[in-house]
Amino acid sequence: MGTEPIPSEAGHNADADRADTPHPPANARKAAENLAVIRQLMERPIRYSTMSGLSGIVAGAAAVGGLLLDWHVSAAYADHPRLAMWCNVVVWGVVFLIALAGVGVMTTIRERRQGLPFWSPAKRRILATILPPFVAAVGLTVAIVYRWYVHVGPNEWGLIPPIWMAFYGVACWHVGGMSIPEIRVLGVAFIAAALPSAAFFQSWTYPYWTLGVTFGGFHVVYGLVVLKRYGG
Repeated sequence: MGTEPIPSEAGHNADADRADTPHPPANARKAAENLAVIRQLMERPIRYSTMSGLSGIVAGAAAVGGLLLDWHVSAAYADHPRLAMWCNVVVWGVVFLIALAGVGVMTTIRERRQGLPFWSPAKRRILATILPPFVAAVGLTVAIVYRWYVHVGPNEWGLIPPIWMAFYGVACWHVGGMSIPEIRVLGVAFIAAALPSAAFFQSWTYPYWTLGVTFGGFHVVYGLVVLKRYGG
């Protein structure tokens, strides 16, 4: 008379483990949910660490003010171009500081409302994205001014606005890939405006009005759109 095999404890546990193991579709669904949560946690600080609507309006207003001062200084010191150059360097330096302060203060206020820290990996990521185009624009600007200042090249100052427009557009395009889509649209607008500006407008008597249209007008439009859609 034969005896029935007694199932081992190990085999019983293995069967139980297989029964408790989720099916592949459940695993895939769980992984997708986890990825969605991780993406939301990553995008949230970047979204609130980029330029707000109010800071965009401040930056645009500062650019328009700088343009008017530049025009006034250039007209007042038309017979002293070197003095006009140094005055306008101060003008645009102040414009940059005002815009930077506006973006920093208003973005910090918005981050505090969301419970985000002042310095975060998101800000390091944004800084690493915008720094190379900024350095490139500064370098090309210095090269153009230097060649004119020491009389080793023609007056190519008209290329300075499209240079800044193009590199700023590139920076916005890359930051927009990590944040709200309006920043990427802003980048496309700057790049699209820079190319015809460099080709057709840089030889004009006063080509800097393109800075008012782009850094002034584009920023104001961006700020109004973001303010309406996101409330900040």
